[in-house]
Amino acid sequence: MFAIIFAWADFIALVSKPPNSLWFIFVICLLVSGISTFLNRKLVDLDQANRIQAVVSEHNKKKKALLKLSEENPKKYAKEYAKWQRRDASVKKMQQSMSLNRLKPTCITFVPMIVFFYLIRSIYTPEGSAIQIPVARPVMNPMDDFPAFIVTMMRSQLFSVLGNIQIVSGWLGFTGYYMLCSFTTSTFMQKIFKTSPQGAQGGGSSLFDTTAQMELPKPGKF
Repeated sequence: MFAIIFAWADFIALVSKPPNSLWFIFVICLLVSGISTFLNRKLVDLDQANRIQAVVSEHNKKKKALLKLSEENPKKYAKEYAKWQRRDASVKKMQQSMSLNRLKPTCITFVPMIVFFYLIRSIYTPEGSAIQIPVARPVMNPMDDFPAFIVTMMRSQLFSVLGNIQIVSGWLGFTGYYMLCSFTTSTFMQKIFKTSPQGAQGGGSSLFDTTAQMELPKPGKF
């Protein structure tokens, strides 16, 4: 029993400092992304989700064309607007159904992942402190270039007899480094196992395209 306790303490000490902390957190992210991807494959009808996404993307392209038409030909726009509005209601229902479907894996993993994240995070957070110990140092200093709310999550510092590491040094704590690794590994897994939405590819919509959120002007305004 004591051997197991001592072995666990040695393991925690090993993975709590760079460079071992980098690889340990990266492996954790791979496992989490792998589990999430597996559940997506099992619980979500990806073919149906991709078909719906393709319909939504095409619908948004039509909306962009109608916005342009409203300026160029108001009379024709008034005719097309009624058709688009009828279609819009059914597309929204399909989109809602797809969103609820994709939430199935999250419903299963949310609580376990929160507990797991808290336990791993505690390895890199000194008792009684809100600031984590350094685990990685990126080329770009996030303390200089990132917004304050992101810096608050990513910041780290360490005071020891070997040398002090201040927040301004640019080292990341567990949360910041985990976020970077999680984004990378999730994207990697989704591409390999083809679980990412595919209908949006090809210019139908994008993350920074605000046209889909805009309301079409009613024909009566012209």
